[in-house]
Amino acid sequence: MRLKNEDLNKALEIKQFLETHYQEHYDYDYLVHKFGMNKFKLKFAFKAVSNDNVHSYITKLRIEKAKEMLESTDRTIGFIADKVGLDKSNFYIQFKKLTGQTPSEWRNSKSTNSFSNYRYESV
Repeated sequence: MRLKNEDLNKALEIKQFLETHYQEHYDYDYLVHKFGMNKFKLKFAFKAVSNDNVHSYITKLRIEKAKEMLESTDRTIGFIADKVGLDKSNFYIQFKKLTGQTPSEWRNSKSTNSFSNYRYESV
């Protein structure tokens, strides 16, 4: 299928929309209605601009946001899961699938690594 520039531009708009509203859940029907594309073109154009389908893209985005929160806050994993728009059990599954670690393992490895960059000198 040949995509027009208009289709690709709409797909970029959808991508930007999802990056801003990643905590919410949107299905293809909602996106089709909001952005005025048919479902087939939306799927095809979104894949062209993101190298992923909408579901995979938003899941990866949520996990990236969660990694940032795990590194920069001491919030609970349940809180972070909720903030990024995933229920706790699905959050664990998706996090491990994409990073190879549980959220706790990720947090612990990052806090350990941040301290290993310091040198202790005797005064």
